[in-house]
Amino acid sequence: MPYVPHTQADIAAMLQVIGKDSVEDLFSELPEGVRLKRALDLPDGLTEEEVRRWFQVRARRNAGQDELVSFLGGGVYDSIVPAAIDALVSRSEFLTAYTPYQPEVSQGTLQVIYEWQSYICRLTGLDVANASMYDGATALAEACSVALAVSRKKTVVLPRSLNPRYRRVVATMMGGEGITILDAPMSADGTTDPAALAEVLGAADAGCVVVQNPNYLGLIEPVDEISAACREAKVPLVAAVNPVSLSLLKTPSEYGAQLAVGEAQPFGIKPSWGGPLLGFLACADKYKRRIPGRVVGRTKDTEGRDGYVLTLQTREQHIRREKATSNICSNQGLNALRATIYLSMISADGMVELGEANLTRCTALRNRLQGIAGVELPFGGAVFNEFVVRLPRPAAEFRAFARQRGLLAGIPLQGFDHCGANDLLVAVTEKRTAAEIEDFGRLLEEFVGSAGGNR
Repeated sequence: MPYVPHTQADIAAMLQVIGKDSVEDLFSELPEGVRLKRALDLPDGLTEEEVRRWFQVRARRNAGQDELVSFLGGGVYDSIVPAAIDALVSRSEFLTAYTPYQPEVSQGTLQVIYEWQSYICRLTGLDVANASMYDGATALAEACSVALAVSRKKTVVLPRSLNPRYRRVVATMMGGEGITILDAPMSADGTTDPAALAEVLGAADAGCVVVQNPNYLGLIEPVDEISAACREAKVPLVAAVNPVSLSLLKTPSEYGAQLAVGEAQPFGIKPSWGGPLLGFLACADKYKRRIPGRVVGRTKDTEGRDGYVLTLQTREQHIRREKATSNICSNQGLNALRATIYLSMISADGMVELGEANLTRCTALRNRLQGIAGVELPFGGAVFNEFVVRLPRPAAEFRAFARQRGLLAGIPLQGFDHCGANDLLVAVTEKRTAAEIEDFGRLLEEFVGSAGGNR
């Protein structure tokens, strides 16, 4: 069971209830001879994650099996989940599946959604955010639909550097609407080529352009140049972002994106074999009546108290079907609650520390792998959270080799632009320790040095 320590205020409140002035007073009935009159002889304090790992290591001695260490990424990440999140979301106040149509009995749920929207607006720099989406991929498809509805055009431009799963979801959802999908070419450095994008926009009547930053390969895109090409062609820009990176990189609004989407799973949600996830969608004010789902607003009741209510519900259940902007039936209420608690706990300064921790660990592994003979880093640009490593033999072989030794090494990239069978996408989050980073390097050295790579 997760341990959540008592604060001094918690202790004082409990003592007041039982009528005691201090902890010493509580134990005053015990004989003096058996009472410890000094502080406990304990080592320096550890972080919550370090304590959890300490117990996990000892538990494995009984189970005889190590937990897999994950360097998987590509949109879903193994991040630290504070114990307080599970403790809070399991409170009875939140244990309901009921949609908050009746504000008078749903103020807690509505306030959580409002706070979630506020956090997303602060992270992206945009004006309005909705109550959440199913995941990042469907959020991107919905954002493209919003942009096309406003521009009244039928062409979407997707970068070749986009997450391939996002690309497939967008293509599937756009296919039934007769939307044309064009590609923004990727340059040899692994990012979108702004000049080539400008040529595409010059030849097509595009309704929106998508940029993923960081892109699927973990590389930082030239967002200012991409935005300039969109402004020149008068085409709205949709940004798909890793929200953790927004603590260090430019926000979508700063480089001129009108809509922003992403996957908020790193905010207190466990990978859980790939779902459920938590998408977000934010937009500039002019798009607010086109966004899917619903928006919670804050107002005042007749006594001047803050109150929360479903302000905008552009769904077929509430308006004429032909006017509905989406058939999305609900928001990801439980996961949005988890993410809201996480962001409330971490604070703005903590977000910066989180981003720096991800960047530092990613850089440490890149530096470690650069010194291994036969291993290359094919893309030399700035990265965040993940990067591509080129091996001397197929990446799938190393993945199987590492899996047998308790390590999930990454995602093979065969078939992705400018990548081949020997390329592996490796993700490093704040959860990875220096020892685990060293283990990855040691395993890769062993793999490269072995005759068959699978002994």
